[in-house]
Amino acid sequence: MHADHEYLAAGYVLGGLAPDESELAESLYETDPDFRAEVASFAETMAAVAEADEPVTPSAQTEAAILGIPHASRHAAVGESHSPAGRGEAAPRRARPGRGRLTQTMLALAASTLLIVAAVLGTLLLHQVQQVHEIEASLTAAEQEREQLAQLLGAPDLAAAHVESAAGGSVTVTYSMNAQMMHVVPHDVPSPSSEESMQMWLIDEEGPHSLGLMSAEEPEMLSAVGLAEGVAFGVTIEPSGGSPEPTDDPIIVAEL
Repeated sequence: MHADHEYLAAGYVLGGLAPDESELAESLYETDPDFRAEVASFAETMAAVAEADEPVTPSAQTEAAILGIPHASRHAAVGESHSPAGRGEAAPRRARPGRGRLTQTMLALAASTLLIVAAVLGTLLLHQVQQVHEIEASLTAAEQEREQLAQLLGAPDLAAAHVESAAGGSVTVTYSMNAQMMHVVPHDVPSPSSEESMQMWLIDEEGPHSLGLMSAEEPEMLSAVGLAEGVAFGVTIEPSGGSPEPTDDPIIVAEL
């Protein structure tokens, strides 16, 4: 569609056309099916922008009209510069205030759309940055555990104990007194209920000392655990989050 017709279609919906422009738009609306379709497209876009809670992307016709307004103005200026000069000074052209109001409205709409897009992109970028940080933290933890496991496996006094669990399954405990490290691997141990946690303990002559919570599926790498001759490793089922001291008999006990 001609750029002037797109301008008139937008003005027909938004208002603010000069009287002669309004008459031309009315005439086109009555006689030109393409112009009526353009008006309907603008009306649909503006209704969606006014009523929707989510950002609405303007249609291709709306975007073309917004971008075409400066282009149409330049063509009008070129036409004036090439018009034949009359005797004396040319009579000034009548100002078209409606076009200025319409341009301001369309620019405001475009600015609002850009602000919405910027906000959405900012949220997505923040989410991606958070994901990257989480991945980096996970990789760092995995690398630290790999290094600790390599240190444990290289210890000259490396030892291991494999014990059955009273709840089912079994656990392998690999440890080193010299390195003060312990690696606990569960095998087919049932997971506790959502209201319970598995808790690890180091048991010496003074009693049990918590080593933290344990997963029924994932191995646990422990360091600086206070290993000494005659201690034992134990696991109990505790209330969710663990307990300062055991509240029930252990389901696993491994003499180290």
